Amino acid sequence: MKIKNLSLKFQLFVGYLIFLTFIFLISILFWRFSIQIEKEVDYGEKSSEFLENVLEMRRYEKNYFLYHNKSDFENLKNYFVKSKDLFELLKPQFIKLNPEIKVDKMEKNFISYGNLLNALTNLNPKDRYILKIEEKIRNYGSEISKFAESIKIKEKFILTNYIRSAKNLFLFFSLFLSLFALTGLLFWYKLLISSLNTLEIEVKKILSGKSKEAIVPPEFQHFIDTFKKTYFTFLETEKISSLGKLLFSIAHEINNPLSNISTSIELLKDENLDQKFKKELFNDLETEIERTKNIIHSVLDFYKVKEKSFVNLKNCINNTLHLLKGYIPSRISLYLDIPDNIEIWGNKSQIQQIFINLIKNAVEAIKEEGEIEIKAFQDGNKIKIMVKDTGEGIPKENLLKIFEPFFSTKKSGGHGMGLFVVYNLVREHEGTIWVESELNKGTVFYIEFPLKSKDEIIGEEVHGTL
Repeated sequence: MKIKNLSLKFQLFVGYLIFLTFIFLISILFWRFSIQIEKEVDYGEKSSEFLENVLEMRRYEKNYFLYHNKSDFENLKNYFVKSKDLFELLKPQFIKLNPEIKVDKMEKNFISYGNLLNALTNLNPKDRYILKIEEKIRNYGSEISKFAESIKIKEKFILTNYIRSAKNLFLFFSLFLSLFALTGLLFWYKLLISSLNTLEIEVKKILSGKSKEAIVPPEFQHFIDTFKKTYFTFLETEKISSLGKLLFSIAHEINNPLSNISTSIELLKDENLDQKFKKELFNDLETEIERTKNIIHSVLDFYKVKEKSFVNLKNCINNTLHLLKGYIPSRISLYLDIPDNIEIWGNKSQIQQIFINLIKNAVEAIKEEGEIEIKAFQDGNKIKIMVKDTGEGIPKENLLKIFEPFFSTKKSGGHGMGLFVVYNLVREHEGTIWVESELNKGTVFYIEFPLKSKDEIIGEEVHGTL
């Protein structure tokens, strides 16, 4: 199963489970290591106690042979018993600690030392034989004390190594945990970025109208469905808004020919009219009806869904201005500088929508007298278009936001979709758009479309079907 087919939540859960498993294994390792250190510390304490008892035994041994006090002898026997008991207790550990140690020999030394102490019990301190026993006791005692000291040194060395190993293990664990955490974070970051990139791609497809069924992680599916529904609702709102303003303009335009038609019909009711005048009236009727028909055809042509074709830019903008004629007040002057031969490959109604929105924005930005200039020219393999107005301008802090959805500077009546629609329609036609503006001086929108030949279009269509 590929990772991308798993849900984001499940992948994060698996990563978290792996992390916990790793922590659990390391914790077990530390637990076992701590138990071993605890045993070594306990053994070290008993080894120290063994050495202390042996040293006390040797001290009382020395005192007894110097002063022959009975109390020193009793203490000597007590510490000997304690030392021997500890030796018996630690003997398995002595053997494990250093197999080379001759534990059997040391055990015999303890037995001999004990037998000699028992012999001293029945002898008079002034007996000459006691000197030989004293020499033997000192020799056995020396062997025992050397053994106890060597055990202590060895145990200290081992305990130091354990502590050093614990430090190294802790350092290794810290580094490994850091590396593991960093790798996990990078993996989760890459996973999240990949999911967000997928989401971004699907959103762009929706905005360009190319998304039929979004392929996103299950966690984002509800967002995509909601976004798609909201986006198309606002598109319809924008189109209805444009239609409302167009209807106002169209009503104004149709009213004039209808008034002329009504007047001509009233005059034609008079039977005594001169034939020549009647003919003129009929010609006027025909002209006004044709004029009305052209207006209606322009509206129908704008709202009709069409495939892409080569659109003559000058005719397209003239038709757009014709639709908006009643919406543009007389105080605003229009200037066009568009060559007759410039053609754009695209959807005519969508291209008209671009210029309707830009011209509407320009009209709304001009509060008093002003100008709107539309200029186009060919530059290499690009068609460059400029829509300029002398309106109130756009604040500098808003220039980067005006193409965002739902962003509007209008205090009322603006829903922030007009320029967003323009931006996406331009992108859908493989173009680019940007804006320059200065407060109280005006705004310029720059648009670039690719210049395409019929051979290029045929080649793209053939490539698209393969």
